[in-house]
Amino acid sequence: MASRPKPVNENLSSKVETISSSQELTKSLASNELVFGIVGHVGSGTSTTADSLRDILKTSGSGEIRRHVSILKAREVIAAWANHHGEQLPADTDPKMKQVERYQDLGDLMRKNGDHAAVARGLIRNIRMCRAKLQDTPLDETKPVIPDGSPRAYILDSIRHPAEVYLLRRAYGEAFVLVGVVCEQSTRAERISKKYRDAGLDDAEKFMRRDAKAGEKHGQRVSDAFHLSDYFVDNTASRFIADDKKKPNPKWEIPDHLERLVRLVTHLQIERPKIEETAMHAAGGAAMRSSCLSRQVGAALLDRSGNIVATGENEVPRAGGGVYGEESDDGSGDSRCFADRKFCSNTTEQNEISEELADHLTTLFDGSANREKLVEALRSSRVGELLEFSRAVHAEMDAVLEAGRKGVSTVGCRVFVTTFPCHYCARHLVSAGVDEVQFIEPYPKSKAIKLHGDSIQLDDSDGTWTRPSLNGGGKVLFRPFTGVAPRMYRRAFQKSRELKNSLTGELQIHEPEWGSPYDIAKSSYAEFEVSLTKGFGY
Repeated sequence: MASRPKPVNENLSSKVETISSSQELTKSLASNELVFGIVGHVGSGTSTTADSLRDILKTSGSGEIRRHVSILKAREVIAAWANHHGEQLPADTDPKMKQVERYQDLGDLMRKNGDHAAVARGLIRNIRMCRAKLQDTPLDETKPVIPDGSPRAYILDSIRHPAEVYLLRRAYGEAFVLVGVVCEQSTRAERISKKYRDAGLDDAEKFMRRDAKAGEKHGQRVSDAFHLSDYFVDNTASRFIADDKKKPNPKWEIPDHLERLVRLVTHLQIERPKIEETAMHAAGGAAMRSSCLSRQVGAALLDRSGNIVATGENEVPRAGGGVYGEESDDGSGDSRCFADRKFCSNTTEQNEISEELADHLTTLFDGSANREKLVEALRSSRVGELLEFSRAVHAEMDAVLEAGRKGVSTVGCRVFVTTFPCHYCARHLVSAGVDEVQFIEPYPKSKAIKLHGDSIQLDDSDGTWTRPSLNGGGKVLFRPFTGVAPRMYRRAFQKSRELKNSLTGELQIHEPEWGSPYDIAKSSYAEFEVSLTKGFGY
């Protein structure tokens, strides 16, 4: 491979004096740094994943220069903030569960002032400090620490709130890669009970619920951050054999999955998408077609040969078949909620039910009850989880119905959906003969397992699951998606460089002519404009 441009260490805007090509200047301003975030529910093994990623990144790359990798801990940021603000840290003698809960409390306090990305700000500060130390540069909080071009990676362990993801993406653009660690819930509960033996099962479950999605917006919201990941890995399998802690478990595939991620980011080898990644990418694209006021969900139906036979989104049905969308622009009008009614019918019905119940209760208590508080309480109860008043056909059902209109059998198909199916869709998917469902975002409102546990299973960690359509029985497998997420699909697989010798046709992976899709510029776009135009005459 061609060597990288030499690092630019002097004033950036002065480089135009020695670099005449805009292409060369663009490449010279690449920082050669990567930022990885790790997100996963408690017990999923984010630190184990971070350690494994560090080891792989250290040995990746070409040439003699190896990438320097730093793991930066969110807990260290929280501890530093607590010391600075006089907040008490947990004592080493405290029960382990109490120590972790105290760090949760402190993280909530950091976010409580309105900046829900406060922990990420601290991690960004630590990245600056780390870079300054590596470059032997004095740290001045009023001036940038400009990267010197040395290959580096920073791993942030771990992300606990979606605001942190949004800030890090704003700061580092496409060079920020969020890794979501998948782990089956019962496995996580078992790990927590072993790690925190001082806590009972009730405490462990409460701990897991708070970690996933606290009631307050400034609390931990891992479930909301998790589905924003670029790449998903499954850490359900144990690292070592249960009866031999020194013997590696062959089913533990985290290093293999992370090695593939690094290959995708560095483009040192040719990697093509797996069938499942293409299917989920189609589902993600379908979701973008939805105009639902609540959420966008997409689904793709895959037949046994790996062909995408139908896609769907949550959208209002249209007479004649299908849902409203671009194809309905025939002069008949648009009756979707955003275009016609200007309100969500499901939320409206929930409010009307809450108000009606509040009226009945107020009458029951001879008018002594506070009606406004009753309405608010009812809306925050399971009344607010009612689904049946939405006008939209759900994405999974839109895909199944599309297959039906095409005359394609759904028996033995697999469904890829951006959100865990609700109980309405789950029962229809089972009835349609679908073998497997893969999803990204959890959906706590769904009662699919509670209502249809006889037909659905969530865990295949023992590898014994078989397709129901092949053996005439069994259960439909609902499992989290792993691999490249729809948001990363283009970066991962779009050809951004020459892959052969133009004369001989021999395989030869070149450096990208205009830089990697994962490059972070050393300067802002405004500074880049100066570098490009300084001394440029017509």
